[in-house]
Amino acid sequence: MRATLVALLCLGSVAAAEPRTLRMAAIAPEGTSWARELKALARDVETATHGDLKMKWYLGGIAGDELAAVGRIRKGQLDGAAGAIFCQSLASSMRVMRLPGLFHTTAEALYIMGRLKGDLDEEFRRSGFANLGEAGFGFDIILSREPVHTLADLRRGRFWVWSLDEVMKATMIAAGLKPYIGPVEEAGRAYEREHLDGLFAEPAAALAYQWSTEARYFTVLPTAFLPGCLVVSNTTFDALPLTEQQALRSASAKFFLRFDDVNRATEEALLGGLFEKQGLKRVDASPKLLQDYLDATASARTRLGDELAPRALLEKVDRWLSDYRQVHAERVPR
Repeated sequence: MRATLVALLCLGSVAAAEPRTLRMAAIAPEGTSWARELKALARDVETATHGDLKMKWYLGGIAGDELAAVGRIRKGQLDGAAGAIFCQSLASSMRVMRLPGLFHTTAEALYIMGRLKGDLDEEFRRSGFANLGEAGFGFDIILSREPVHTLADLRRGRFWVWSLDEVMKATMIAAGLKPYIGPVEEAGRAYEREHLDGLFAEPAAALAYQWSTEARYFTVLPTAFLPGCLVVSNTTFDALPLTEQQALRSASAKFFLRFDDVNRATEEALLGGLFEKQGLKRVDASPKLLQDYLDATASARTRLGDELAPRALLEKVDRWLSDYRQVHAERVPR
């Protein structure tokens, strides 16, 4: 009897020692810098917890698009996700970060996101998720078949906008553009078949999805900033031992530092000559194109009102931006 009891206790200890695995989703394609950093995060988590906590990433959208992945998390089929647009569905204040024309530099966008950190964490929590951090993918530029020199060029053509990107879609339409709206996985094929004239895309995304190999021109116009996030469901996070929660947050913080460095280096390389080595021709936005774009998007924000972001939030962000630009000698183009 005693031997049986000891054996049962040993079995219980083995069962308790079984590692926990977080099932995570992202649409980042395999082989990209994004995928490599997510896998590095998984290694850091496993190392920090001595193998007690692991991450398994389902990459390339095999768990569905970003909103589908969130649905799978709510059903208990996944534990968390990393990405961009879905963040706004969980923390609505994140929508202000995507407003076209609102931010002029990555530095000021990251500053505002930092100011919103407390609000974002609480909104994620109320939506059922623990926020492990936010990041910026950078500004979209314009990839096109013909050069874009004027706002009229933009309004004449059909430029792809991600079908999940509600803020970008609404603003572009209100600004007088006729966006081609579709999922990420169909953008390249639509361009090849000449269903559209170009794409709004962050430089690293253009490389990751190979859109830059199809386009002929790229126009450096900071159209809209794309924020991102990394989350785990509250149910999963709260069930972890405190030491594993701390290890997960610590590894995530290191991940975001690396992500920012890698993304910034990739963007600088692409805009600094790599796109041109691929055969694209660079078009620098003229002061008039920039000002016309800012005027059109500002007018669109006014007309759309609370449809994009609560007016009180936008007014607060405008005040923060004004203060930031005064300190850093940054001005709205005139």
